[in-house]
Amino acid sequence: MGINTIFDPDNAVWSFLLKLYYLAFAGLLWFISSLPIITIGAATASLYSYCFQIVNGTEGYTVRTFFSTFKRIFIKATAAFLIIVGIVGFLVFDAWFFSQTIPPLFFVAMSLTLIVLISCIHVFPILTLKDLPLKEVFKESAILGLRHLPVSVTVLVIHVLFLISVYFFPPSILFTYGFITALSVLFIRTLYMRIDF
Repeated sequence: MGINTIFDPDNAVWSFLLKLYYLAFAGLLWFISSLPIITIGAATASLYSYCFQIVNGTEGYTVRTFFSTFKRIFIKATAAFLIIVGIVGFLVFDAWFFSQTIPPLFFVAMSLTLIVLISCIHVFPILTLKDLPLKEVFKESAILGLRHLPVSVTVLVIHVLFLISVYFFPPSILFTYGFITALSVLFIRTLYMRIDF
């Protein structure tokens, strides 16, 4: 095997390494775009859009693809993010409050929080794939999330493991979310293809 063959863009190993680089770079773009906090929704949807293209083998320029999606769905994705944060924040506060006052209701609040998270796991992938009103996006996400629990719970666990890794090694947040999102997309894409979504 010659040196030219090793660095040939069509070489499977080289192509795989390039995709890892693109995912790390996209993860960095996600982190930078999420710094204002309120833009996390748009950044997450943009990263999902790019990861769908990576998995499909149709990716273009990383920066252009990421920010064109960011601009296109900024309002919807930001609104979706604020709605999710509002509901989950309310339920987590309830769980904390009940843990201090009425312990049995703590488990009710935490169960509701889990149901909401599972119901919302498909919100950002749907935002990138379909041009639907926000109400329909949440409805579709809830149906997919609760009807296909194995995939939804798997994606949720992947994200929880990401948060744990960031807790123990904070610098990992700079690059790893691209890999986490791509891994999630592998499961989500398989589900969407199976149900012809």
